[in-house]
Amino acid sequence: MDDAAKKTVLTHFSYGLYALTVKHDGEEHGMTANWVTQASFEPPMVAVAVENSSMTIGMIRDAHHFAVSVFEQSQRDLAGKLGRTSEQAPNKLKGIKTKPAPVSAAPVLADALGWVECRVVATLPSGDHTLVLGEVVAAKTLASRTQGNSRPPQATARTRPSRRRSCSGPEPGRANPPASGTGCDPRPRRRRGGQVRACPTCSR
Repeated sequence: MDDAAKKTVLTHFSYGLYALTVKHDGEEHGMTANWVTQASFEPPMVAVAVENSSMTIGMIRDAHHFAVSVFEQSQRDLAGKLGRTSEQAPNKLKGIKTKPAPVSAAPVLADALGWVECRVVATLPSGDHTLVLGEVVAAKTLASRTQGNSRPPQATARTRPSRRRSCSGPEPGRANPPASGTGCDPRPRRRRGGQVRACPTCSR
């Protein structure tokens, strides 16, 4: 395999930024995810890749449900907070406005563009991640954030998924993202066509 070509092609894949949340036995947990995609029209299904070492994947298996909230472009700092590891921030949802999804009570972001709640129908080992397939059982678009605006809020998109094991927020004095995995800069970096690349995204 041509490793250089592989890396080049994969950097052109586009990804979003989402909050993946779950609730089990009264415990709530959330993380920032970017490997999320619709997988079926009928029934509507969503697939998400979750790192095997994360707390999230175990809770999803136990709860049999999860929720995905869509970040808008102004919520990059919030994505950075949820992108931290559980060791760095044991209670990442503290101070974040959420509300319970109707089926599993998984917390969804009250200020997101919208959210879906899913019932787990299958999981599949995927290297250092687990691919979770969920059927959408509830959804809501936060119309108050999109109606009556001449320029409605936009979802946050990025390319090149992060390989960092943690996202600890911007490093003081750093104008650009660090080369190593010791931190990140969640400020926008505009690309051709107006797409916004946003860091961080580590699957924890």
